[in-house]
Formats: sequence, structure tokens, C-alpha cells
Amino acid sequence: MWYIDYSQSLNIFNFKTQLILVESFSYMAFNLDIDFKEEFSKQVALLTHRFGVDKMDLIEDAIQEAFYKALKTWPNGPPQNPKGWIYRVARNNLIDKLRQKQHISIDQYEFKLSAEEDQWNDPQYIRDNQLKMIFACCHPDLKTADQLLLSLKFLCGFGSGQIARALLKSRSAIEKAIFRARMKFKKVATNLEIPNVADLKDRIDGVLKVIYLQFNEGYKVSEGTQLTNKDLCLDAIKLGELLVTYPDLSVPELSALLALMYFQASRLDARLDDDGNLLTLDRQDRKRWNYHYILQGNIYLSRAASGSKLSRYHLEATIASLHCAATSYDKTNWPAIVEWYDLAIRTNPNKSYRLNRLIAARQFLEVKTILKQVNESLLPKNQFTYIFLGDLYRDLGNNRTALVYYQKAGSLILSRPEKDFIAFKIDHLSN
Repeated sequence: MWYIDYSQSLNIFNFKTQLILVESFSYMAFNLDIDFKEEFSKQVALLTHRFGVDKMDLIEDAIQEAFYKALKTWPNGPPQNPKGWIYRVARNNLIDKLRQKQHISIDQYEFKLSAEEDQWNDPQYIRDNQLKMIFACCHPDLKTADQLLLSLKFLCGFGSGQIARALLKSRSAIEKAIFRARMKFKKVATNLEIPNVADLKDRIDGVLKVIYLQFNEGYKVSEGTQLTNKDLCLDAIKLGELLVTYPDLSVPELSALLALMYFQASRLDARLDDDGNLLTLDRQDRKRWNYHYILQGNIYLSRAASGSKLSRYHLEATIASLHCAATSYDKTNWPAIVEWYDLAIRTNPNKSYRLNRLIAARQFLEVKTILKQVNESLLPKNQFTYIFLGDLYRDLGNNRTALVYYQKAGSLILSRPEKDFIAFKIDHLSN
């Protein structure tokens, strides 16, 4: 289904501007036939495997040009095999660029090109190359921030503008950061390969960390008018699902991470009301929860029980499962959640766990009892802590102190839904 013929209007822009526009409307243009982000990541993996990491700049340009050409030449609908068409055009674009730069001789790739015709349409071959790209982007010699940028760029197909919005940075800052990350990437990831079994354990931990970080970047309250970035969350799940198809990578920690992401993603559509107002867990319509995701989470959580290690993903997934299992907020097993947070704090005493434990305990303990357990130095200095403390003092009838904490929270908030949420709390003090 084609909505607007953009090909004519694009001609008035220079090529860099055309690529920015392609990024912005690619989902609409390829609505039924190609998911731009997903297909972009596949093409990057295939062509990088075929031509080498050192040619990634040319590879990315060639793929983008292929998509742009599709927009210009498919006004009445795509060809019979649109993905194959994109691949061939991108590959030929790349060969032309390499010939122009005298990187290859005229016939250097002729045999390889004829031999690969069947491979690019083989799902297993595509998955193998995507897996190699995952490990390359998450190379241990790269900083975590660089791993995340490269993963969003090459594994998820995010453009610079989309990454900037997701990570709350300016586009120019992200473009500079990606450029630096790519330079480092070329130096350390000289070959695309799956680590050998001996190195796999150390490498998979790094990959899981990046996927976890990507999901949290999408799930957290952020700047602007949106509370979440659903694409980031779902793309993180896709990466986890890709990993789990390989027996050597299907470790319990991966299953636990997938369980956690599915449980959390199940509530994405229920976190705002129809007017865009933030809904806390007690006010969410549970009919809007995605129960298919909850089922998937339970399946992966049961698989995660096969190992002897209790990772942070196991603990957080178990806590999330207790929320998803409750038929209502009041029927949530809050004492069990507190016990799991106690275990989490013993294994990893981070401040967020301490705050979440207190929030859970508040559901069945008196306010004064909770306040005796509060030590602000052991809690994160963020809006969630100050909202919680404001609620405690409001429930005690101490509105002056509650107002101070709400104002502290408001000073740290960038997203419009949460700003409105705090304003509502302040307006209703003493009312």
C-alpha cells in the first residue's frame, strides 16, 4: 500500500538531505514489504561479512542509496522480491564505489558474486552474519557507550537523528560520537566472527549488558513528550531472540534477560492514558497489558531456572513476573517482592534496588515504619526517590515537606508526562 509518492519531491534536495528524509519516512514507504530498520541491519551484516569491516562507510552509503533508489523506482509497488532487489542494488553500488576508488580489480568479485546469490536469501546465513555483527559491535575493547551506539546504528538500523532522540543528545553530538566509535570499531573488529567456545562466556556477558542497556534506554522516562521509546525496547528483544536461537549462546542469563524484557514490555501501552497523562502501576488498566508478552516472559523465566547462577536478570525478571501475575494492584504479592529485593541487595547493593524495596514495603507497612528505614544517602538522588519521599510525607499530613520533595523531583524531570504528573501532585496537596 502506497500513501504518497515521495520520489519526485526528493529530487530538490542534496543527497545528505535525501538520506535524512529517507530515515524519517522509511516506515511509511515500505509499510507492507520492508521494515527499513530490520532490513538495513541485515544488509549491513551481509555486506560487511562479504567485503570487510574496513569498508563499512562505503557499505552504509551503498545500502542507503539502494533504499533511496527504491523510493524513486517503485512508485507503483515493489518488485516480486523486494529484499533481494535491495541487496543486489546495494551490492552493485558498493562494487562501483570500490572500483572507482581502485580498491578492487574488475573481476576480483565475479565468482563470489555468482556464488552468493543463494546465500543472501538463506535465513540461517543471514542470522549467522547478524550474530557476527552483534559480537563485533559489542567487542570488549570498545567502551560500553560506543557498543551501544554501534548496536543502535548497525544492529537496529537507527539513523543518527533517531539515536539522538533516544539518548537525549543533539544530532551533531551523536554524529561525532558515532564517527569516533566507527574509527575504533574498524581497529578492533578486523574480522566478523563468532567467538570460540572458550571466549564465549566473557563475550556474551558484554552483549547482554548492551541489550539490557538498550532496553532500559527505551523504557525509562525521558525528555520530550514521550514516556517511552517502544522501538528501542522491541529491537532489544529482537536481538535477544536472535541470540537465543544458537545453542551455545542460549545461557540461563539470556533467558532471564528475555523474560525481564517481555514482562516489562507487556506494560508499555498502559503507562499513559488517552490524554498522554502518566499512569502509575496502581492506576493502569490491566486489560491493556500485553498478555502474549507475559506468556513469553514466563516461558523464558522457566528456561532461566536451568542454571546455577542467580544473575541480576534472574532477580529482576522474577520481581517483574510477580507484578504481571497479580490480577490487581492490591492483590500483588508485595511481601514476596520485598524478599526478592532483599536478595538482590545482598548480591548487588545498588541504590535503585533499595528504593524499589521501600516502595514495595510501603504497600503493607505503616508510613512511620518506612520512614525509619529511609536513609537518603543510600537512595538514588533522582526524581523517583523524591516523588516517593513526597508521597510519604503527604500521607503523614506534612504537606510542607512533601512540597519540598515534589519540587526537588520536578527540578530533575525533562519529560512532559512526568512534569504534568508532578504538577498534579502539587496541585492536590491540601485539597
